Amino acid sequence: MQGGTFEQGVSKERAGIYFRFYSAAEERAKIGNRGVALLPLSLNWGEPKKFLEISTPEDVQQVFGTKIDDPVLFMVKEAKKNASKVKVYRVNEGNKATATIGEMKVEALFGGTKGNEITIVISTNILDSTKKDVSTYVNGMRVNLQTVSKIDELKANKWVAFSGTGDLTNTAGTVLEGGTNGTPTNQDYMDFFAAAEGEHFDTVGLPVDEEQLKASFVAFIRKVRDEQGRKVKGVLANYPADYEGIDNVRNGVVLDNGEILTPDKAVAWATGASAGASVTVSNTFKEYEGAVDAYPRLSDYEVIEGLRNGEYIFVYDMIDKVVSVEKDINSLTTFTEEKNKRFAKNRVLRVLDGINNDLTRELKIAIKEAKERGVDISVNADGAAFVKILCTTYMKALQDLGGIKNFDSQADILVSVLDDDSFDIGIWAQPVDSAEKFYFNVGVK
Repeated sequence: MQGGTFEQGVSKERAGIYFRFYSAAEERAKIGNRGVALLPLSLNWGEPKKFLEISTPEDVQQVFGTKIDDPVLFMVKEAKKNASKVKVYRVNEGNKATATIGEMKVEALFGGTKGNEITIVISTNILDSTKKDVSTYVNGMRVNLQTVSKIDELKANKWVAFSGTGDLTNTAGTVLEGGTNGTPTNQDYMDFFAAAEGEHFDTVGLPVDEEQLKASFVAFIRKVRDEQGRKVKGVLANYPADYEGIDNVRNGVVLDNGEILTPDKAVAWATGASAGASVTVSNTFKEYEGAVDAYPRLSDYEVIEGLRNGEYIFVYDMIDKVVSVEKDINSLTTFTEEKNKRFAKNRVLRVLDGINNDLTRELKIAIKEAKERGVDISVNADGAAFVKILCTTYMKALQDLGGIKNFDSQADILVSVLDDDSFDIGIWAQPVDSAEKFYFNVGVK
């Protein structure tokens, strides 16, 4: 690796690149609740047609003006049980709630029935009788206070916008009215698919029971995985996609509050579980926190048939009284020499997808860093050796951390010059799977 396309001092930079490649593998392997889940939802508040990020309870309050336990956000709560971040795309818009107080008009910032919970209180300021205190309340909690002399001095807050001119009229409490959620159309979901192509995420769920949308969703996932090369996962319900990029949820669950989640609603939890799982963990036997039963419960025959059909199934254990995932598989059922049965196992697929995503990202960064130093990774023997070392560093780290096994740096990574501006990179990996079957042979003395 001496000389060639690399200038003096580059070796120190290379060490940094090696470390970053090791760190990429370490992050991929050891972090559990690491993933980003994406969900398109019909909600009663929030900016429509935007991705709203939820990482902490404070985010929920800021974005939706309520708590994570609000029934309106139950699918966000279910996904957040396992994902570190949930990006919500509000597919509906609805009508904005409004109110008129004297010469002033008040309009909710977003459409939705949440706007009907907004109250405006106007009173004379106790220190300066020429001014008014204008308070915005949501569900009885004041979220904004402004002290002004005239209507046009008021500024929009996170809940309402004001318009009009002249003096303010006192009110003990005027409630906004007319806010509606509206009903999202198929086109709204198609808009979501288009927007999601430019968004970073690990797994996206479609919590909708509509056949045409399901077909479009599968096409969207295929496009991102196979054409764009971003190995993301998709989750939907009762749709035999026969594709490793799609998890097909067969049944739902009953929550401890008595609420029944049909399969399309249980997609939210499965999405978060997929996004949050590392390459060293399978979701087989993973307990569904907060669930008290599978809905419907399936017979042994139905479970076996479902697994053969590539279905993601929830089962109830009558001994431990828990609900868990029967087997962490995707919908792939047609196996070939290129894609054998191992591709149907989600832990295995997470390893393969992770290698693809991490090496693609890290090589792009390496190329950028080289350009910042005024050099390029040239398409010659030196360049091929450089690429191989970076890939080898990542794969060895992934093996050390339990993601793959039997890695041979000499035989399992081949980098050759393909043409004037391309390398042909061949990588062979043997992912480590999780134990799912235990056979006991008990003898009698």
